[in-house]
Amino acid sequence: MTSVSLLTMSQELHVFIVDDDEGSRKSVEALVEPMQVSVHSYDSAEAFLQNYRNQRPACLVTDQRMPGLSGIQLLETLRDNGITISLVVMTAYADTRSTVRAMLGGAMNLIEKPCNPQELWDAIQKGLQEDAKNYREELELKDASIRMANLTEGERAVIELLAQGNANKVVASRLGVSLRTVEARRASIFNKLGVKSIAELMKIWLKARDA
Repeated sequence: MTSVSLLTMSQELHVFIVDDDEGSRKSVEALVEPMQVSVHSYDSAEAFLQNYRNQRPACLVTDQRMPGLSGIQLLETLRDNGITISLVVMTAYADTRSTVRAMLGGAMNLIEKPCNPQELWDAIQKGLQEDAKNYREELELKDASIRMANLTEGERAVIELLAQGNANKVVASRLGVSLRTVEARRASIFNKLGVKSIAELMKIWLKARDA
């Protein structure tokens, strides 16, 4: 097993382990140690929820059957609260109902205990890669929204019309303003968003719209 090179991000990677069985937790801890990640281990879903501080990128490895909240209930609680970290469910009691419920809840994998080390290793590596990608996209969306929020109503109106492929003259006519006004607003938009082309502008506008 070799460590996978993840996306070039400065953020620290995190693996969370939730299992009421200490031996099982220790086994997963030993497995992920060579990955050079920050490891957080908890004996219950409740303890994890009390201590989780939205560390990303991350992969959560949880047992399915535990006292209190089960692994799948933990997954559903996270999703209900908008927490989208990658999640791997381990279970010694796999059945169709729990598998479907886990997959619908967004689990990347449901692995039967005793876990095959290579299978679990691969699942965690994939989870970290996917969450790194998702986290970067979420940050880009948030950044686009923040930058777009700095624009005036008139500037946003110009962007809307530019996005439809209209030339400056058409934008001016549609808005009932002078061409010089449109050009001034466009220059202000480029300056506020830190872009140099319509293509860059549209990329930010689309991200902000989808955020």
